Order: sequence, then C-alpha cells, then structure tokens
Amino acid sequence: MKVIVREYPRDMDYLTLYPIADVHYGAAECMEKEFTNYLQRIHDDPHAAVVLAGDLINNGIKSSVTNVYDEKYTPHQQKKDMIEMLDSIKFKIVAGCRGNHCYRTVKETSIDMMDDIFDKLGLSDNYVGDAGFIKILLGEKPKNQKQVPYMIYLAHGSGGGSLLGSGLSRQDAYQTAIEGIDISITGHTHKPVKAPAARLIFDPRNNNVIKRNTLIFVCTSWLDYDGYPTRSQMKPTAFYPDTIRLDGTEKMWN
Repeated sequence: MKVIVREYPRDMDYLTLYPIADVHYGAAECMEKEFTNYLQRIHDDPHAAVVLAGDLINNGIKSSVTNVYDEKYTPHQQKKDMIEMLDSIKFKIVAGCRGNHCYRTVKETSIDMMDDIFDKLGLSDNYVGDAGFIKILLGEKPKNQKQVPYMIYLAHGSGGGSLLGSGLSRQDAYQTAIEGIDISITGHTHKPVKAPAARLIFDPRNNNVIKRNTLIFVCTSWLDYDGYPTRSQMKPTAFYPDTIRLDGTEKMWN
C-alpha cells in the first residue's frame, strides 16, 4: 500500500483535517448547496488539510443499486463538476482513495473516476487507490524540537450493517490489525462516527507496556433522506460533517 508523507511548517501549531466521503454528487438526494458551502469553509481555513475517502460522485451505472434514470447529471458531467469544485482547494488535498461506486465502474469498464479526478487536479501522487497510509509531520515538540508525527490509515470502508455500532465495530476490529496508526479514516456506512480508542503495545526494548490512543473516524454522507433508503426502509442517518484537529506540540487530537 502507498504511503504519503506530508510535512508542514514547524511554526504551525495545529492542523485541521477535513475528511470527506460519500458526497454522491449527481444523485437526486445530494445536498449540493451544503457541500459547496463546506468547500468554501475549507478554502477560507489557513490550517485546513483535506482527506477524501471515496464516492465523491454517485457515478450510477446499470448494475448500481441507484436508479440511473434518477441521476441529476451523467457520470461524465459529475466528474467534470467535481474537478471544478475541488480545484479551489486542491493544494489542501493530502490524499484520496476510491469508494465502492468508483470500484464498480473500474470492474465493468476499467475506468477509475477517482483516479481521473486526481489526475486532472494534478494530484496523481496523492491518490492511493483502494487504501493507503498518510504520515503527517507537524509543528515542533518543545523538549526535543522534533516534529509531531501522525500516522493515518485511509480507506473507503465496506459492510457495516444497519446499526451504528456494527460499522464502528468493523473499523475497531480492523484497526487492531494495523500496527502503529493513530487515526483511521473511512466512509461508506453513511453513519458518522468519531470514537476514541486505545491499544496496548508491548515494548520489548524497555520491558514495559505502553497504552497508545487511537481515533476511529467515519465520514458523514452528503445525501438527504429519500430515494433508495426510503424504499428499503433503512434508518435515517445523521448529517454531521466533522473535523480532526491535530496538535503541533504534542501528539493529541480532538
């Protein structure tokens, strides 16, 4: 898997991560106005960094659960519009991965819409495909003057079930399989979660056990409650765009 390393200035005392997934631009239910307002907020934030966790466009094809005849725009227009919307914040985009809607098109046509978006933005090196890792170096520790490192796992996610806890449990279980990460960022379930967790790490060099704090972050979706979820009698989910503030003097987030 790809590792993206991003080093920020030593005098930057904090960084605000804006994880975004499941915009599903082009779907009839997409909250376009709210999304464009959010992009403006990112544009105006000098401490902003963006992580894109897939399914930015709905990209409905005949094999999709989506009714393609309900789409507001064609997949080509969706991609074109998304590139234009992201252009004003492209220098703040740290990394991105594809989602299940993107992968369905890859399987059937070999076209990766998310890869195309990153390529048109001039950010091909920031695209990780299905999943990848981000290492962020930020600020400066007062004691040893080293930058504060943050290790982040990025993927779109999968499964999850109908209940909030099932999606969280899946990500919590997967976090234990990855040594050394601080934060995992996913989407897919459309159920926003920001949950602190912890891991015990045995340090054989010093013969002690360290407790390492971690964070599980699942992005909100940008879909209003209508269409497919109502037909399937699915529970509505909260619309809650959230951020992660990374401290630049010690490893700490909120």
